[in-house]
Amino acid sequence: MEPRPQLSRIPPFDRLPAETLARVAEAVDVLFFRRDQTVLTEQEAPDSLYVLTQGSVQVLAGGEVIARYGPEDCFDLEALLRRRSPGRIVAREDTVCVALPRAEFLYLLAECPEFADPLFAELAGRTAGSRPVDTHGELAGFMIAKIGDAYVHPPLQVTAASSIHEAARAMRDNRATSLLVVREDGEIGICSGTDLRNAVVIERRSPDAPVGDIASYGLVSLEEDDFLFNALLTMTRHSISRVVIRHDGAIRGVLEQVDLLSYLSNHSHLIAVQIERAGSREELAKASHELTRVIEALHGKGVKLRYIGQLLSELNKKLLGKLFTLIAPPELIDNACLVVMGSEGREEQILKTDQDNALLLRDGYTHPGLDAITQAFTEALVAFGYPPCPGNIMVSNPYWTKPLGAFKDEIFNWIKRPSEDGFMHFAIFFDAMPVAGDTALLDEAKRYLHQQLQSNSGFFAHFARATVSFETPLGFFQNFVTGKDGQHRDELDLKKGGIFPLTHGVRSLALEHRLEPTNTLERIEALEAKGVLTPARAAELTEALTMMSTLRLTTGLRKLKAGLPQDNFVNPNELNKLERELLRDSFKIVNEFKKFITFHFKLNLVT
Repeated sequence: MEPRPQLSRIPPFDRLPAETLARVAEAVDVLFFRRDQTVLTEQEAPDSLYVLTQGSVQVLAGGEVIARYGPEDCFDLEALLRRRSPGRIVAREDTVCVALPRAEFLYLLAECPEFADPLFAELAGRTAGSRPVDTHGELAGFMIAKIGDAYVHPPLQVTAASSIHEAARAMRDNRATSLLVVREDGEIGICSGTDLRNAVVIERRSPDAPVGDIASYGLVSLEEDDFLFNALLTMTRHSISRVVIRHDGAIRGVLEQVDLLSYLSNHSHLIAVQIERAGSREELAKASHELTRVIEALHGKGVKLRYIGQLLSELNKKLLGKLFTLIAPPELIDNACLVVMGSEGREEQILKTDQDNALLLRDGYTHPGLDAITQAFTEALVAFGYPPCPGNIMVSNPYWTKPLGAFKDEIFNWIKRPSEDGFMHFAIFFDAMPVAGDTALLDEAKRYLHQQLQSNSGFFAHFARATVSFETPLGFFQNFVTGKDGQHRDELDLKKGGIFPLTHGVRSLALEHRLEPTNTLERIEALEAKGVLTPARAAELTEALTMMSTLRLTTGLRKLKAGLPQDNFVNPNELNKLERELLRDSFKIVNEFKKFITFHFKLNLVT
């Protein structure tokens, strides 16, 4: 096999000048691996960058598949730079690779930016099946950007002896999402708004209890002159959303993940700051219209779907919360809780889709202009690009704007007098997440929801039955089942066929076990931690859901660019070979999960 013709067609080698490509062709080796043969062992220091020309490999760590690579993929860039493999890399089938020696690879990184830029996108966390794209030099800027170039939140500190109430007030007064907690011995911890809320609402701690008891110590910190990209890797490695930033050892502030990813997606300004500073609906609309470009930039640079979802969820919450403060008077905000539900509540809405929101009011509170306020809120979101919900699940509908007591009555009816609409409303509300106002109102509603289920265990099976309500679009011979005619001829529905069964099945298990997270991937992790899901099944569900959701996003962005309406349909014939294989594997996982849910909830006995 002649490596040079192969490489000339593979990104990013296809960008190299002819003379450089000739040099590379002289340096590479062509390697062949049999199916199940080990390419690299775990912790092995690789001496080459591997370029797949035929076949595929997967990375195994802790018994789980953490990455897959197919034809025209390069692996493993991070392992090559860090001099150790994150796991055992194994050939999934007979595989041919071109191996570029590390010294030659480092030369190309230093001397050929057209080669380096797209490769560095790998380190931002590629999702299986995606392809590097032209970043027009923006990512190169990110790779050399320092932490000090991004927005670092000024340090907000309290003593460990301060009460939880005092800490919460300090965060509110300073519009902060976290604060540093200093103990008498000088050790510094960190506490987020979620930590404070969980301590009081979930753990029933006294607001007068010392905040030092709930702070997390052993801070992860970086120096201000460190690279921003290292901050992203650090957050990913430690599964944290903020790091403490120091200057010559002294604390300078806190870098939030949302600000880091905003910087990655757009260097000229931070969308979050733009939202925060908006003084009118018109200014807020400008920030809203930037969100799609943020998604395109992050997805194009290979950032993992989970991180894109987290970023967009944070930005959407900021956007809706800011809009509510621009429309609603302070008195209403203090006596209400604005929530987002459904996919937005699960942090899984990336592209702008139908609105799903509600407003819980404090019992006994009324406002004469409430109808006009909620109508203005809905209309503003429509103007921002969020379509109205066909099912009218919006604050402008009185059914979704009412006192807490009335919501409890609805919850009672959903559980005690089940119906098709009731199950749908219950599912949407169960995924609710607070956006603005008094979050204790939503906490109380969900607490009541779980209390009602304690005396009605039969509800779980009826609720879970929707998991198997749609056929998986995979035939007896593992062929894709697509539409035969009409608008969606040769297409299949990713949501009904795969994403919904996984999401709802996991939601049903989370409901049964009273899990707090609303995000599906976080629910999977929590279910694995409780022993409900085996590590192997949890890994499969995560992989399948990520693959299908990424495919939906890629297709959605393409349709958006073509001016086509958003939907959940994809044509398998338009996918490459690896994508079709991964989608087929995902549907197999969906079918196995349906069997698991059927057995777990004994759905064959449900009438």
